[in-house]
Amino acid sequence: RSYVLGDRTTEVVELVKKMFEIDDVDGTLTERQAVKDLEMHHGINITRGVLRNLKHAGGLKCYPEINVPDITPQQASKRFNYVHELLESKETFRDWIWSDECIVQVGGNRRMITTSNKYDKRRLTGVRKFAKKLMVWAAITWDGPGPITFLEEGETLGAHGYIGILEDFLLPFIDNWKGRVRAVFQQDMAPCHTAKDTKAKITEWGIKTAPWAPASPDMNPIEYVWKDMKHWIGKNRNPKTRSAIQDAALFYWQNILTKERCRAHITHVIENMEHIKRCNGGPIVDKWKYNN
Repeated sequence: RSYVLGDRTTEVVELVKKMFEIDDVDGTLTERQAVKDLEMHHGINITRGVLRNLKHAGGLKCYPEINVPDITPQQASKRFNYVHELLESKETFRDWIWSDECIVQVGGNRRMITTSNKYDKRRLTGVRKFAKKLMVWAAITWDGPGPITFLEEGETLGAHGYIGILEDFLLPFIDNWKGRVRAVFQQDMAPCHTAKDTKAKITEWGIKTAPWAPASPDMNPIEYVWKDMKHWIGKNRNPKTRSAIQDAALFYWQNILTKERCRAHITHVIENMEHIKRCNGGPIVDKWKYNN
């Protein structure tokens, strides 16, 4: 019970909850504006400090925004149709090979320092003005990690370079794995993937490709591999040079990324597809439970 509001405390707590959770559709209501609205529309004159106490009493907490893909209604429809078809066909993904590119950067992961002193000097780390970066192309399967290669410093990946990577690394792997008749190659909609020359070469090689939905990194298990790899490199190696990044990434790929880890990421993506279907193709947040 608030000393300021007396017997109206419970009533105002419910009003504040309604203002922030129901009426504030876009999540843009500030405490300052809420205080003004309470006075103007309900005749309740309180300070922002009292408002915070009322929010706390109502179980309201402040959480930071979470970045999710900005998915249009058309993209959501395509995502829904894509996952619906895969789930209905009970696709197991045993013959799929998932591929993508990734940039690994020096200092890309921040360490967590345990201390009681926020001015602890261990929290300070040198930052280069022009950080060393390394672009990686790789692929994974249900049976474990596939090929991996690294671009030269300063090299950009266009259609010609991408075709070269597929020819040098993907084709030999597929031929030694399940063959071009069974294997299904997945790639997202990056320009070098969808270029006319790239499509022509893939057709010429006789490789089956999987359809892909727009704005759907949450349906590509290799995205979770990249996250895992960057975390491992930052925690265990903390490389300072481009060659050290490459050595760390290669070690991770050959020794840390096991068949079991690949399968866990692919299984996670299948679970994501269930969530995406429930959300009618809209964005999902990892580890959130959707009850609707």
